[in-house]
Amino acid sequence: MFRKFSKILAISVFLFLSGCQHRLIKQPLPVGPLEWSQWDGNARQNFFIPTREKLSGLKLVKRIKLLSSPGRTLLVSGDVLFVPTLDGKLTTFSLRTFKKIGQVKLPQKLAGTATLIHNDLIVALRFSKKSLFRLNPLTGKKVWTVELGSIETEPLVTPPRIFVTTLYKGIVAVNDSTGKILWENHLSAQSHSSPNLIENRLVFGDDRGNLRAVKPATGDSLWTASLGGIIRTMPVGNAERLYIGTTRGDFFAVAAKTGQIVWKFSVQVRIFHEAAVTPEGIFVTANDGFLYKLSPKTGRLLWKRFLQGVAGTPPLVYGSQILLGTLEQRLLLIDRSSGEITQEITLKGRARTLPIVTQNFVIMGSENRWLYIFKKELTR
Repeated sequence: MFRKFSKILAISVFLFLSGCQHRLIKQPLPVGPLEWSQWDGNARQNFFIPTREKLSGLKLVKRIKLLSSPGRTLLVSGDVLFVPTLDGKLTTFSLRTFKKIGQVKLPQKLAGTATLIHNDLIVALRFSKKSLFRLNPLTGKKVWTVELGSIETEPLVTPPRIFVTTLYKGIVAVNDSTGKILWENHLSAQSHSSPNLIENRLVFGDDRGNLRAVKPATGDSLWTASLGGIIRTMPVGNAERLYIGTTRGDFFAVAAKTGQIVWKFSVQVRIFHEAAVTPEGIFVTANDGFLYKLSPKTGRLLWKRFLQGVAGTPPLVYGSQILLGTLEQRLLLIDRSSGEITQEITLKGRARTLPIVTQNFVIMGSENRWLYIFKKELTR
């Protein structure tokens, strides 16, 4: 009798602990203005965060070694940091204690990317048939799943819709509550370009060099512009112009309403990262190791800065400073006006994870399984 009771108790404890291991959080997430809810947070349109804060430097307060290298996207809601890793896991950490909160394994241990919506996560997977799902972080259970095939881009969440570019189904709109496919726009080419919503135009590129704009409500085409090179980046911009680079080394300004090419700037090497758009300059990186500042109106070169390495992340403009990670294992702070490198931090691996900025921290990851949390040093 005692043995039977002990066995039942052991099984119960095992099941309880197993359930706990699949929880990402212990209480519902707060929803507020400090969320970094998706790739590039609230700055997705232009990679520019206007602020009066003057970022004078970064001070490392915590370095965490993960079980695998972090993915491209980090998320923050309140004091909870979400970290997707390349071994097919999602892990959460407290930004108060810097300790691990929970972890879930993604299906078939496939690498994925995630966005936050209300109290849930939208997860997209590579190399999977059932590649898009909504996950409850409190229970670790799926709310719904959609079969879209391989997704190698960053989903765009604009409730009540989720927009996704896929390898084989083109661009798709999904209802965020039910997972129902609202519309599909099949393409004649694969897409490695994440979608962006700019002034009620859903814009993205494809592997045949076409920049496309469609209606977000229906997926109907507005215009297509042929840029002559594979597009691997997400279009950025404003109501007047879109900015996009190609693997041929050409960078374009395109009229947002018509798709007409306004100007072109050539760097002769591949462009793999999104640009940052500010009122006085467009900041572009290329595989030649330079950061370029271009005139938004004419495309004229204002200055260029050698980074002593190839950019591994898009430039993120935070007030007067640019945050940028390189494949030569550095995080750079660059003055937005002059191009002067004001701080250089050595990392333990190549930087491919976009830095994110919270109220108190700058957070980023690097290859070789590292996560970095920096305290912002400010001058007023």
